[in-house]
Amino acid sequence: MIVRRRFRFEAAHHLPRHPGKCRTLHGHSYELIVEVDRPVDPASGMALDFADLKQVVRQEVVAALDHRCINELLDNPTAEEIARWTWTRLAARLPGLSAVELRETADCSVIYRGS
Repeated sequence: MIVRRRFRFEAAHHLPRHPGKCRTLHGHSYELIVEVDRPVDPASGMALDFADLKQVVRQEVVAALDHRCINELLDNPTAEEIARWTWTRLAARLPGLSAVELRETADCSVIYRGS
């Protein structure tokens, strides 16, 4: 069973290796979708409680990124690198983690499924 939950946070960054306008400081209203694939526990009838997923993602990711300049955490915080960073923060605490999708805008996102 695939369990998904969406999170939102605001953050700024600049891309020092980008040749265009993203090289300068700017911000996004990010949307993060975390997906976990686990079997359903017959006793509870759930694969993962949404509240448990919410707690882990808020503690490990949203609290670290919300209203921050992401360059304080990552040298070149592209969407791809933020998604990979997110995965590494969550993998140990969310067995069955299957995908992390990070949306920078309504039209642009990356999906990371681990190495």
